[in-house]
Amino acid sequence: MSAMGLAVIGAGMRSAIMLDYLKNNPHEGVVTGLYDIIPQRSQFLIDRHGIKGATVYQSLDEALADPRTAAVMVATVDSEHVEPSIAALRAGKHVYCEKPMAITLEDCDTMIAEAKAARSVFYVGMNLRHGPVHEALHDLVASGQLGKLLTVEANEYYYGGRTYFRRWNGLRRYGGGLWLTKACHDFDLLNWMAGGRPTRIYATCSLSHYKPKDGAAASCRQCKLDCPDRYIAADAKWDEFLAMLEPQFGRPRDACLYTAEKDTFDNGIAVVDYDNDVRATYTVNVVSSRDTRQMRLMGTDGAAEGDMAEGVVRVWKRHVNGVTTLDLREKMKSSHGGADQQIMADFFRCCRTGDRPRSSWAEGRLCVEVALAATRSSDLKQAVTL
Repeated sequence: MSAMGLAVIGAGMRSAIMLDYLKNNPHEGVVTGLYDIIPQRSQFLIDRHGIKGATVYQSLDEALADPRTAAVMVATVDSEHVEPSIAALRAGKHVYCEKPMAITLEDCDTMIAEAKAARSVFYVGMNLRHGPVHEALHDLVASGQLGKLLTVEANEYYYGGRTYFRRWNGLRRYGGGLWLTKACHDFDLLNWMAGGRPTRIYATCSLSHYKPKDGAAASCRQCKLDCPDRYIAADAKWDEFLAMLEPQFGRPRDACLYTAEKDTFDNGIAVVDYDNDVRATYTVNVVSSRDTRQMRLMGTDGAAEGDMAEGVVRVWKRHVNGVTTLDLREKMKSSHGGADQQIMADFFRCCRTGDRPRSSWAEGRLCVEVALAATRSSDLKQAVTL
């Protein structure tokens, strides 16, 4: 079977992961080209990944008109997913839309109408559903081994998340705020595990640490403070790539985490009720000394917990002594704990078979709905009904 031609819309970090995947799995697909509003970024990624025959498209229309293009990856900033997704669907292309699907429910509904009318696959990139740890936890729930699920606890501690305050993710107009641009992953996992419809959410959050600091300059290169959060370019070429974004978002790549404009938070907790008598909590903290996601499931017949940093899932049965440990580390060697490689393989599989994606428009919209309700709840300081 010939490799599928894929056009990438938006030359960024997520699109670079797709390019890595196709470089290592050329039987799946070939990159026909990239389109970005900054053409130099497209050329940079083509050169960095050694993609032969790829085009630096000058417009979205050019990318979709390329006869080699059968599928499209939409990896723009979160607020810009709608136009390229709809245009690709109308052109008969399969679409992989990065999470979140959109930053408003109105835009989600517009995309859904087009996806329903299209004959092609519309895949929303909720990659953590494909991570070995969360797959194993979901299998335990779905198989009934834990009995009736009662509570779900999810925690995310993200040392790297502080860099959101240098990037567009720290501004709601581009990403909807951290309850959406970041936590949509985790709300999707809660929805998946709970298996019910979320009915109410209470969320509380604060910008507790990355607030303006006396003596801090606008950027690290201008700053005289001895700061552990100072920007350090690990790769000179990649630093040059990041610098290309400065005119687009009006902030330098080494913007100060403390003084940079932001309208979101650095730590928060949400509690979600479901219509099937499941309750869930989620903690996100980007003022962290470690990187991991943890989840604990409690059911009437058993309990399970997983930790992405450890790469293991532990299972306990009620009234039975002992614990069963599933070691998943061999499956977790790609980015996001093995999730990225698995979801991309599944996207190409669905394109070829027509199977329904594990996360499509219904799942994509639901986690956006929960994230927007969490934002509303924390803004209003009260519970919100969905």
